[in-house]
Amino acid sequence: MSLLCLLAAEPELLAGMAAPGDWLTPTEQARFQSLGSTARRDTFLAGRWLARRAVQRWLQVEVPPALAIADSGACVVDGVPHVQVSISHSSGMVACAASDVPVGVDLERLGRPRDHLALAETVHGIAQREQLVALPAAARELPFLTWWTLKEAWLKARGRGLDFAQMRALVFDDGDAQADVAVTTMRDFVLAVACVEVLPLRMDGLPDAAWCRSRARLVP
Repeated sequence: MSLLCLLAAEPELLAGMAAPGDWLTPTEQARFQSLGSTARRDTFLAGRWLARRAVQRWLQVEVPPALAIADSGACVVDGVPHVQVSISHSSGMVACAASDVPVGVDLERLGRPRDHLALAETVHGIAQREQLVALPAAARELPFLTWWTLKEAWLKARGRGLDFAQMRALVFDDGDAQADVAVTTMRDFVLAVACVEVLPLRMDGLPDAAWCRSRARLVP
């Protein structure tokens, strides 16, 4: 298998894209029209445009592919069922992953005020919460978001929404040779990718990313 992950700023994507009417497919048009604000529409367009660039690069084709939105809300490639795509947005940045197996990506910005211990009660298990409690308040954000993004990416790769019970049950074995999730920090963001198979040793698209690879598993 191979995996490509891209990260870009919304303003750069919006400035470089063609007129949306020239490339949005009917299901995308329907979703676009349902969005009630300019900001949400711009975020949607930026994500769909980056997804096209990612799939085009992954397939190594000259013409950007046509994408659609499945009934589940997932991004799919028209006529190319073996390509899997995932998109994530956060604070004006967009991440996209493309692979030949189901893949998930999640992106979260560092520096946003949060009560990490309170949120951890919902999304992290007992051992992870204990690790956070043992840290100074200023040091809790990175581990909290590392686990959060890994869990969201893992769920997305399996076509699931926010399943808090499974999120609390997910733990990660760092450095496992059978790693199926990875996380990095770039541009003040935490970025995680996951797939349903072992990740390739090399993931394309972000040559400067220092990926920390783990094996995800569910514990009782």
